[in-house]
Amino acid sequence: MKKILVIYSSQTGQMSDVLQSLCADIKEKASIDFFKIELESPFPFPWKDYDTFFDAMPESVLGIPQAIKPLAIPDAAGYDLVILGYQPWFLSPSVPFNSFLQSEYAAVLKGKPVVTVIACRNMWLRAQEKVKESLISLGATLVGNIALDDKHPNIASTMSIVRWMIHGQKEASDKYPEAGVSTGDIKDARRFGPTILRALEQGQLDTLQAQLLEQDAIPLRPNLIVMEGNGARQFPKWAANTIKQGKAGDPARKKMLKKFKVTLFIAIFILSPVSGGLARLKTLLTKKKTAEDLAYFRQVAFVPGKI
Repeated sequence: MKKILVIYSSQTGQMSDVLQSLCADIKEKASIDFFKIELESPFPFPWKDYDTFFDAMPESVLGIPQAIKPLAIPDAAGYDLVILGYQPWFLSPSVPFNSFLQSEYAAVLKGKPVVTVIACRNMWLRAQEKVKESLISLGATLVGNIALDDKHPNIASTMSIVRWMIHGQKEASDKYPEAGVSTGDIKDARRFGPTILRALEQGQLDTLQAQLLEQDAIPLRPNLIVMEGNGARQFPKWAANTIKQGKAGDPARKKMLKKFKVTLFIAIFILSPVSGGLARLKTLLTKKKTAEDLAYFRQVAFVPGKI
């Protein structure tokens, strides 16, 4: 019987649901151990307010870790595969997940094949590139990636996520849809489990990503590549300027973070239709590059500087 180690971060419980669904049809056929990453000083959920939420931006973008609670992982050498579940925060791996990757506990990944599972609103490319780079430095081999996102229009998904993050309501309301990855998509994630286990048992992990793509593991929209690329160039500048004002929780950061929040909301609610249209136009005018980018981000290889 194959042994699978599952390590994940889940502030809202969504990733836990995704991974339980993914493993539902293989839990009797493989030995699976789950470990949740938790910070020593966790972020609140629901978030207290907008200021608390945006105060996590600089550390997320710059990859500044926090202390995590001990992970009592037994005999790491005995695992045949590691599944990592995480969420992007501000186009980067979340602080809890990034903190794990920079902790002593990440040594468990050395020499292991890894499958990443992402649950997000709609942008995950830059975060995954950072994770790829970290896995290489840790001596792990990325063999598969699954990205589950919110398929609603940009503004509607933004409003539902804000409602969820600040008020704790994931369920749909009269005005806005269900937040995050839909309940249906979470349930459907169980289709990936047998594919992963079969590839592991048959020694075909080198073709696992191709098999996952046949199951629509990464429904990537071309215009989002362009739009995320724009954000990926700007977020580090905001983060660097904010961190100069002080560490997390320092009131001196509030003015800079307020400017970032206003700029971000203008980009989403006012400029989004225009930028989205321009992004779609750009994909049409650069069909060859768009096709190459789509192929790259759906795979597990790492090329520095892709976004």
